[in-house]
Amino acid sequence: MRPSASGASINFFKGYIVKRVLVFVAFLLTLPNAFAESYNLPLDSLSEWTGKKAINVVSNVPDLDKDTEFLALLGRLSVKGFDVNFDHSEFSDEGLVLEVLEVQDKLAISIKSVDSQRYLFSTLVDQVGHATPFTDTSTFPQRILPLPLDFKPKRVAALSMSAREDGRLVFLSDAKLVLGSLKANNIHIIDELQSNIKDSKAIYLSIGQADSDPNLEVAVVWGQDRDISGKGQYTKIYSQLFEISEKGLGEESERKEDVAIRFIDDELYAQRYELLNGDIGKLMAAALKSGKISVSEEISSLPADREIFSIFPVGDSEWINVAESYLELQTPGRDSVARLELGKVSSPKVAKRLMDREIISSPDYAYSVNEQYLSIPRQVVVEGGKIITFMRKRRSAFAGLSSASGSDVIVSASWESNSPSTGFSVTPIREIDSFLIDFSHVKIGDKSALVVLTNGENSSQGASHIYIY
Repeated sequence: MRPSASGASINFFKGYIVKRVLVFVAFLLTLPNAFAESYNLPLDSLSEWTGKKAINVVSNVPDLDKDTEFLALLGRLSVKGFDVNFDHSEFSDEGLVLEVLEVQDKLAISIKSVDSQRYLFSTLVDQVGHATPFTDTSTFPQRILPLPLDFKPKRVAALSMSAREDGRLVFLSDAKLVLGSLKANNIHIIDELQSNIKDSKAIYLSIGQADSDPNLEVAVVWGQDRDISGKGQYTKIYSQLFEISEKGLGEESERKEDVAIRFIDDELYAQRYELLNGDIGKLMAAALKSGKISVSEEISSLPADREIFSIFPVGDSEWINVAESYLELQTPGRDSVARLELGKVSSPKVAKRLMDREIISSPDYAYSVNEQYLSIPRQVVVEGGKIITFMRKRRSAFAGLSSASGSDVIVSASWESNSPSTGFSVTPIREIDSFLIDFSHVKIGDKSALVVLTNGENSSQGASHIYIY
């Protein structure tokens, strides 16, 4: 985790002598409650580290080397057998990094491997002295899994089955739907189904309950880009429900054309997507009846004029509406109460035919705009009075002159229920040194893990790696 901290440069404590730390800590350890709650952090995860026992300290906090509470933390690290390095010139190329960074009115503290491939601990600490764990309290160490070249998922969703010994996940790629399990920090494939749609592309994936049996259903939306002779392009939409059982995946409904479906708060919704005619209908309630997706003639309780992939209810009269590069908190009668910029992502897009073509002309050329491209929004998870999503902070490589830089950030955003117009309060959860595509929390008994789909390039081709935290 490397939150940005404006206005302060990184201080490597040059010239500081480790012996001073040990002598001072020896004094502190003779006192009861010598260090305050700020740095009284759990270090049990360090027992998982089998590499070199060296810790490089990086911080932008002024006079941290004189903070007795922080020195007590270093004493605990020394007791565990770690060599602590303050001087940048003596930094080890192996081992761990302890980062203590000021982020607004908090301290962001993390312990990670030198190559940032594994995080052992992450937390936010109020500077007044109260430690608050990150929203991601994963007990799994980080692992990066490369994906086969023929499997590039664009969506991932977890099943809420906390009693299982393995965590069940569903992945959606352009060509297939895959059921997998997370166990021992690896993902094992249980079953897969092909889309059987020529040149299909993944649009959306959601999980819910569509009937009375105990098995969950997966609502899948695929698209197929089609050319209109001399008149541009449009995307044909296909939707289908699949059942998840102990045996694997099975078709639960017939495939429905020109209709998009999605589970929202465990209820099935549908929306007409006749993009050849440039038409997107009202958001309607839907149901599974006799193996078919039945769309109600009544408008749903959600705002009917919103697109089915964009809306995320957060209360009886509030919802989050997500666009390509931002999200907004909305209420009836007000389009936007608060807005949060997220950065533009290369999400899947569908083409809607423009019935009135736009002609662009100049003295040198002329062409017509025949379609409008609509982005499918990024993932948003609603947890009580807050949401979890991600910000695009990573920058693409530039024409071979520079490599990609920066990190995408999974964040938690909350707002004051009594005065939402004051805006969002944002807390970082994880920094990802790759372009983030989608993510999901998976539960395994009383544990949890964060599964993240990433790609080294900023493109819409799907994931090349899975990060597990």
